[in-house]
Amino acid sequence: MGKALKYMFGIGAAIVAIGIAVFLIFTYWDKIVAATSAGLRVCTNLLSQFSGDSSDSKESSDYYDI
Repeated sequence: MGKALKYMFGIGAAIVAIGIAVFLIFTYWDKIVAATSAGLRVCTNLLSQFSGDSSDSKESSDYYDI
């Protein structure tokens, strides 16, 4: 009986955790995308500094702007 209760409690906690995660993702989706896009731009700038590549000489669109 104790194992069954622990098992059901674990499943219930997992369902609640997944529900909270989905809620937070839908609520803060714009902020998540903005932070990801900004992070990718920073990485691109850092990599271009090390490689010497200039993306300004190519098409002047921002590759990671969603």
